Amino acid sequence: MGIIKLSADNILKDKKLHNIWLAGLGAYAKSTEEVNQLSEKSKTLFDELVEKGRAIESNTKERLHTEQSHASVAIEERVQMTIQKFVGLDNERLDNIDDKIDQLTQNIEMLVAKKQEQAKPEEKEEKAE
Repeated sequence: MGIIKLSADNILKDKKLHNIWLAGLGAYAKSTEEVNQLSEKSKTLFDELVEKGRAIESNTKERLHTEQSHASVAIEERVQMTIQKFVGLDNERLDNIDDKIDQLTQNIEMLVAKKQEQAKPEEKEEKAE
């Protein structure tokens, strides 16, 4: 009986050891599955965050461009107001003055050209004498 008893104990121990081994393998497999699932979830989450980030970046760039445009217009208006305060003239008056200066410049150029044309025949007469 002792021999049979030893064999049965060994078989039971071997089965227990084998079950422990199988349980360890099962735990390893389960943890590997969970890591893979977490990895897939984190990849999916990362991709979703990237897409949301792109949308926010686009909106932010658009808002920034709009704000820069508004700021630029506001600065121009302030500069114009400051110039008006120093000069005492508004843009319309300055444009009118600029047009008048252009017209006067043209008139002076025409007078100079006429004067030069009149001077040429006189020079010819003086040379002929």
